[in-house]
Amino acid sequence: MLEEAGEEVLGSVLLKASCLPLSFLVVVPAVLLLLLGPPPASAAHEFTVYRMQQYELGGQPYGTRNAVLNTEARTVEADVLSRRCVMMRLKDFSYEQYQKALRQSAGAVVIILPQSMSSVPQDVIRQFMEIEPEMLAMETIVPVYFAEEDDELLSIYEQTQAASASQGSASAAEGRSVFKKH
Repeated sequence: MLEEAGEEVLGSVLLKASCLPLSFLVVVPAVLLLLLGPPPASAAHEFTVYRMQQYELGGQPYGTRNAVLNTEARTVEADVLSRRCVMMRLKDFSYEQYQKALRQSAGAVVIILPQSMSSVPQDVIRQFMEIEPEMLAMETIVPVYFAEEDDELLSIYEQTQAASASQGSASAAEGRSVFKKH
């Protein structure tokens, strides 16, 4: 009888010991996640943008109509722009590229302006000033934003440009761009 009790105790100790590694594998990662928190998402980038003018004159809408944006970023060189945020720098901007983004139902267009307009060639400024009234005169549901170039935005643009060229499934900005509108 004493021998049976000893075997029973020994069997329960072995059973508990064999469960220890399994519970250790479940509990320790859960505790670490609670203490450290989830890793920050590197997918969203936030930067300030300014929406192109929108107005109504005599019941006729002009300018962009939508303001909500949470889309994958691409540059205009990408083959597929549908439901994507199309980023283009002012120095590379053309009306044809803008129309391409609109025809392909882009989610938004972000035109990146340099910090100093004096660094932009006069013919580029003149070309944009000629196109601007046409952009304002047409109604489009595609929101158009302007953002001032900085190091972070330039980095996002360059990464997005590389991803657009390779046509990978994810943008270089790793998916989403989040804008803070003004």
